[in-house]
Amino acid sequence: MLEVKGLYVGYGSGSQGLAPFRLVQRVAQARSRLESNGQQQSEYDMTPRQRRSFVLNGVDFELSGGKAIIVGPNGSGKSTLFKAVLGLVSAEDGTIRIFGEDLKDERHDTRVSSNLIELYKLALIPCKDIVKVFAEMKGGDPRWTLAQIQEFGLDSVLGKKVHELSTGQQKMFGNLMAVSFGPKLVLLDEPFDNVDEGRRRKFLTILKDLDAEVILITHEFDIVSKLDGWSLYFMLDGRLWGKFESGQLDRLYFTRGIAQDALEVMDTEVGKLSVTLDHGDVAVGMASSANALLARV
Repeated sequence: MLEVKGLYVGYGSGSQGLAPFRLVQRVAQARSRLESNGQQQSEYDMTPRQRRSFVLNGVDFELSGGKAIIVGPNGSGKSTLFKAVLGLVSAEDGTIRIFGEDLKDERHDTRVSSNLIELYKLALIPCKDIVKVFAEMKGGDPRWTLAQIQEFGLDSVLGKKVHELSTGQQKMFGNLMAVSFGPKLVLLDEPFDNVDEGRRRKFLTILKDLDAEVILITHEFDIVSKLDGWSLYFMLDGRLWGKFESGQLDRLYFTRGIAQDALEVMDTEVGKLSVTLDHGDVAVGMASSANALLARV
């Protein structure tokens, strides 16, 4: 379960401090064992200029069971939201609770996993050993992950360190690590960027069958159409709008101004945008990406 309330994150925010350190510490400890065994202000009081000084502008979000997709253009704050949840950036205001515990009290819950490659670059060891270290740290079995790496045709990464991998290899390695070792909450940041169609199809199958809460962020609407039954949110200017349903994608429209029958009215830097059903200015499902959609509205 994830609950985010009134979350503000400024540009250039540092980490929570202990989250990355504790992860490094746990990796080091697990590696050692492996080797031995072989000021508060409401957004409504802020001017638009003040709101633009934040990457995240009062985000509210809750996931209790199920799976969700967050779609937004580049620079909308999607990745920052994940980094805040993982404790990799600090919040100016607001709360984050994971499985009922305040993030400030629990820096690294091993039930939470992500494909953010920063988490795996912390361990300066070959990918094969990273798999074994994280398996031990999370009380899991590395064999499934190693088998999937082979199934995805990524055998060559096992002897390399993360920084030695190509962009696409890093993405798929992070994706597979994120869904390994029985996670309960999975945060996937643009998991299909630089991934070929064959591997996309295979990973989509894993996601559909995964017994965990999942939040996937993307700028591609094609991904949304393939994940029926997921909750759908839009992120613009560091604010989150929704929820909708992924199955509504072909019926949703963006309309400039305030539409009388709007499902949601988004107050953005380019003005007010209404999300409407079955009519409007631009059909969401006809756009290839969030960037393309906004360019047409």
